[in-house]
This record gives sequence, C-alpha cells and structure tokens, in this order.
Amino acid sequence: MKKAILGIIILAMVAFLLDGCGRRRDTDVTSSADYNFSSFAGTLWKTKVKVAVADVKLYTGKRVTYLLPPQNYDPNDPKYNPTEDMQMIAILPLGTRVRIEQLMEDNGVGGLLFVTASLEDGKVVHLSHFLLAKNRFIFPGKSDSKNWGVDPDLLEKAE
Repeated sequence: MKKAILGIIILAMVAFLLDGCGRRRDTDVTSSADYNFSSFAGTLWKTKVKVAVADVKLYTGKRVTYLLPPQNYDPNDPKYNPTEDMQMIAILPLGTRVRIEQLMEDNGVGGLLFVTASLEDGKVVHLSHFLLAKNRFIFPGKSDSKNWGVDPDLLEKAE
C-alpha cells in the first residue's frame, strides 16, 4: 500500500513539473480597463529602421519569436545591447508594417506584460519593449504614463 501511495505521489509530481510547475497560460488583458490598451490594439505602424525577427529564449525556457530594434541585434548601433540567447530569423527593411494585436500577461514567476503584433505576412511576434513608448506598465519606475504608443524614432503611423 505504501508503494502504491508513493507511486501516486511521484506521478503527481511528474505531471506537475511537466505542466510547467502549474504555470497557467498567458492571459489576454487587451480589453482590461486596468491597462488602458484597447485603443492601441489594432493600430498600424511602419518601421523607420531595419528590424529583426529572432527566436528568443525567455526566462521560463520557452522560445518565442520577437521583433527587435537595431540596438538588440546590430553591433554597429550606438546603443548596442544584444538580446541573449537569440537566433536570427530575418532582417526586415524600413517601411515594414506592424499591426498591434494584444497585450498579454505572463502568468509565470515574472508576471510580465508583453505586446504581440502581426507582420505583413501574418506572422505574430512579441514586440521588444524598446519599440514601444515608455509607460508605467512595461517600464515601471521610469514613467508614470498610462498611455500606449511606439518609440517615434523607430516606428511611425502607417497610412
């Protein structure tokens, strides 16, 4: 009987660990009044610089596709600060269109917010925070703004 109980406990622990330590899926908070994001969702922008699409490993070990500004991939950029553990997929030209899609909350230990966007080919990517204007949600302590926008040096409104 003790062996059966021990076996059940071990199976439960394995299932728990395989499920990401009980981690729930990310939560779509696009329409949450707490984040004031809904009017930003669906807006269309075009890049003023070349941007990179890269596969990036998150703190959870999960790999996701990111859209990165030059400072995160180009060693010639004066603000060069490479993204760790990334694999380049493509460099996209100036004028690439980017549609803001969703604001997601990471339900892992970090509890971070991230913005998704779609590219012209329909590919959905995470946007680097450096492509966005500073606000209190993604740059806590660096801004009190509750408004969402883009870094005007990197993106401009598309017509």
